[in-house]
Amino acid sequence: MPAPTKIYFSQIAVGWEDWVQIVNVSQEPANVIAIARNLQGQTVWSQDAKLNPFQAWTASADTVKVAATLIVSSDKPIVGERHCHSKTEVFNFPGASPEGMTVGRRLLFPEIYSGGSDWFQILNTGTEKANINAIVRNKDGRIHRQFSKHGVNPLAWWNFTDMEMGNITGTVELMSTQPIVGERHLHYHKGHKGSAAGQLGQVLDKPTMRLFFPELSEFWNDWVQIVNVSNERAKITAVARDQAGKTVWSEEATRRPFQTWNPNVEKIKGNTSVTVTADKHIVGERHDHRGTQILNFPGASLEMRTAGRRLFFPETYAGGLDWFRFMNVGEARCRVSIISRDREGRVRNQRNSQGIPPMGYWIITDKEIRNITGTLEAMCTQPTVGERHLHYEANVHKGVAIGQFGQVID
Repeated sequence: MPAPTKIYFSQIAVGWEDWVQIVNVSQEPANVIAIARNLQGQTVWSQDAKLNPFQAWTASADTVKVAATLIVSSDKPIVGERHCHSKTEVFNFPGASPEGMTVGRRLLFPEIYSGGSDWFQILNTGTEKANINAIVRNKDGRIHRQFSKHGVNPLAWWNFTDMEMGNITGTVELMSTQPIVGERHLHYHKGHKGSAAGQLGQVLDKPTMRLFFPELSEFWNDWVQIVNVSNERAKITAVARDQAGKTVWSEEATRRPFQTWNPNVEKIKGNTSVTVTADKHIVGERHDHRGTQILNFPGASLEMRTAGRRLFFPETYAGGLDWFRFMNVGEARCRVSIISRDREGRVRNQRNSQGIPPMGYWIITDKEIRNITGTLEAMCTQPTVGERHLHYEANVHKGVAIGQFGQVID
């Protein structure tokens, strides 16, 4: 499935520093327009640009003066990314789309947390009014609360918080009569005060039985949560592998429908990846903490369009340390070809990996991509998951890190 021509950002925030970057990933010039809409779905701001192939454009999202959503449309394929900063709290999201499996009628958030403030914004991307039902469950999969919103206008949104959910630790499922994209913000109160984590709801239209987490490190505090999203008991296995793809740790569990499982990944020594398999459908999420820096990722899979043979990162940044890990999730050795471009779309550097064994990985950093502000493209001979970490320099956003998967544009 190719890259989308329309992407959605569920929120542009008042009082935060919003940054949105769009990249034309086609071989032809693209006409791009960004439109911000208010709670009623009415246009309050717009901006357009013409982009050359692989040129990046930063929309002036900070000039939007009211709470809004942002929809970016193009006559050629595009990808995008949004960051939202307030001191050491930062949220980062890819541009959502049906092609990227981040817009759908049934979403699941693998975590809500009573040790912080949970906040959700749900955007109706359909052409008719949406009726949306929310099911809040505890970690054992038992329903704690249910509530709904009827008649959300097309391109308008709905917010809910801890107040509606009952401030528990567990999961949230959403079911809608129209396609939606859901955004979650978690502001920690204890344990990681000064940090925040954001996730898009995971679409359950094509659920998976195998998840990939390309990196776990003994130098960070790693946390992984898996949820059985089937209506039957699931047997789940987590396996950690080293850079050569050799198993170094494993753990098993059985979980009831919608029950969560936290494998004891802190027992893993060294740098590894983790693959989680089950005999029923699962979703997952990983957080990686160090001080106020937090990296958070969904479990990657082919079905969820977070593993593929052509990956694109809409941003690299010279004002921090960029670090990438590419995990080969195929069945044969994989070669990865990297193209580093500047913001104008000009190729600045190219690198090729050696053969990466199945379930092994390859790491590159600023040194290999020449520490530029621009974009990164990876072309792979096997299905691959690409993970990026950006650690900002102290004079830019002190104590802040963000993480993104490469966006699949096969």
